[in-house]
Amino acid sequence: MRQGEKANEQRYRLMELAATLDDVISLGQGDPDLDTPRYIIDRAFELLSDAPHKLETIGTVELRSAIARRYREEKGLDFDPDSEILVTNGAQEALFLTVMAILDPGDKVLVPDPRYSSYDQAIETSGGEIVPLPTGADLDFALDPATLAEAEEAKILILVNPSNPTGALIEKHQLEEIARVARADDLLVISDEVYDKLVFDGKEVRSVAACEGMRERTVTLSSFSKSYAMTGFRVGYLLGDPAFIEAVTRIKAAVSGPTPLFSQLAAQAALEGPQDFINELQGVFTKRRKTMLEGLDRLRIPYGRHGGGFFIWADVSRFELDAETWCFRLLKEARVLMFPGTAFGKKWNHFVRISMLQPEEILRKSLVRIEKFVEEL
Repeated sequence: MRQGEKANEQRYRLMELAATLDDVISLGQGDPDLDTPRYIIDRAFELLSDAPHKLETIGTVELRSAIARRYREEKGLDFDPDSEILVTNGAQEALFLTVMAILDPGDKVLVPDPRYSSYDQAIETSGGEIVPLPTGADLDFALDPATLAEAEEAKILILVNPSNPTGALIEKHQLEEIARVARADDLLVISDEVYDKLVFDGKEVRSVAACEGMRERTVTLSSFSKSYAMTGFRVGYLLGDPAFIEAVTRIKAAVSGPTPLFSQLAAQAALEGPQDFINELQGVFTKRRKTMLEGLDRLRIPYGRHGGGFFIWADVSRFELDAETWCFRLLKEARVLMFPGTAFGKKWNHFVRISMLQPEEILRKSLVRIEKFVEEL
């Protein structure tokens, strides 16, 4: 069984067990628990009355133009909406389309370890070879540029910033050095910036494409699912040079065709409307993060240095249970669901991924249950 399949099997087994139990608190899922802002839905319906009847695979010009404005105003990057932006069915499709377009069988792909298992699946499907880049020294799971410089020769580097599953943030100075190594080693970079709106402690995410010499060798992917609580709308996008966008658009035309019209209109409404929800989201998760990190500190459970995203990467090794056993026992005995670290890389047998996608009072309740479970161990 390939690593991507094994990772999914672990999560599915836990979710299937959770479905048979009463009063389970899920700290496993990755979809926002907040509602999509009402103004986005209302505006999408208004736009629908004047919407085109025929859709282009590349996406509506209005949405592509709105995405281009966002990157120009927020990132200082100019992308041509007519040739350098593709709208996709979520970031998941964007990932698979990208790998299908640029990866040849046998190509090596550098991926920070631990990592989101969909990267394993996409690379394995295209016949590529994953080269894990170790992280985690002193519980810092951001990719160290020195580790990248020492890595074996490869074609592609994948960065997820902030990281899923660890919440690690690659800061600006680190990113500049990573970009320098990528240029020197002639690496193509796939930059997953899905969580770039959810960063803490006054930090921010810089796009790799904005680093010197990286515009032409970077593919950026993102989505509306996390930033605007729009998971069910399935809208993502790719930014890259015209030749790449032309290639992935042709693949998308054969695989899925255009992204549904109403979803594109909702994404357009999200970008063109007030951005108050971003601040609201930040405030909600700042409080949740404080609750969870302080709770883990009380329980003497170490965790990775946390900079952004929905997840906390916690070390449960002191309880002398492997991560999978820990998660199954925690679910059965305490009715709390979280995922084992081995779902995100083979060697993470003493780590678990904890999601903050529950109201603050439910997170506090989960910590009470975890404390009781730990005491009984």
